[in-house]
Amino acid sequence: MPWRESPAELARARAEIPVVFDSPTGRLVGIYTPAAPDAPPAGTCAILLTRPRSHRNRMWVEGARRLAAQGFSAFRFDYHGDGDSQGVSGFHNPNQPDREDVVSALRFVRERFGDRRFLTLGMCFDARTALSVFADEPEAVRGMVFFAAPLMELDTLVKAHADQKDWKHMLRALTNRENWTSLGDPERWRYMGTVLGRVLRRGSRANGEAPNDTPLADTFVEHFRALVRSRARALFVYGDTDAEYVSFQVAQRTVFARLTPEERARFEVEVWPGDVHAFLNVPLQRRALERALEWFGSFHPDAKTHEGAKH
Repeated sequence: MPWRESPAELARARAEIPVVFDSPTGRLVGIYTPAAPDAPPAGTCAILLTRPRSHRNRMWVEGARRLAAQGFSAFRFDYHGDGDSQGVSGFHNPNQPDREDVVSALRFVRERFGDRRFLTLGMCFDARTALSVFADEPEAVRGMVFFAAPLMELDTLVKAHADQKDWKHMLRALTNRENWTSLGDPERWRYMGTVLGRVLRRGSRANGEAPNDTPLADTFVEHFRALVRSRARALFVYGDTDAEYVSFQVAQRTVFARLTPEERARFEVEVWPGDVHAFLNVPLQRRALERALEWFGSFHPDAKTHEGAKH
């Protein structure tokens, strides 16, 4: 264990409440860390997203208890198919975040514990899941820390190929016997899902949704737009040697460049030397934890007002 808990943090550990709650994907297991009763109340709950709920080197366990000692509440949970939660395990595609799980978690905490304001945090897949909350709960989340996530389709060739398909192509494919026999291959299922998803999204654009004219994943653009509309603050952190940083540079040239000055002022971007995404770089992981806790601390009513932003 990389840290020694203070008496205040140990008290928060003993006060933690294990819970089980429902999600469309199954019954999920989480841990709520209540704010210290003798600390100035922050009136905000931090949802710390990871797999499993302890994160690497139990970082979010430490983070939850340190935040609680400062007056925040915190919540950690296992996605469906992970840890102690129900559901089917599978590949975690950042472009298909566990949106239903995290929205269910937020609404459960609000109903059970009374929290009304939230912060979210995640790295890679978990960051994309943290971002997805804004599509359903734009008024509830006040801020997000977003660490080193890919923002483009995992297979850009599949995406480009799928963009050429339409409903006529899909119907022809469904009448081809060879296509049905090839569905024993999981990769073929993934390809079919990509094609169908993009056809459906193009159909929704005809009903008024602005098209995604960037190389970025449709889900990222959709959820980023929801973040912009929410008026929440966000911190984006990448390492300059992260493979994921390449896609973020595309985002900076496209969706970030289109923000108004007022919108852009709510988003902080930090690029650190090294690989923020790599879980074996423990010093950089520790730096990420400290930066996240520091940034969350700026939302405390007792903290100095963030320059150019309203809490």
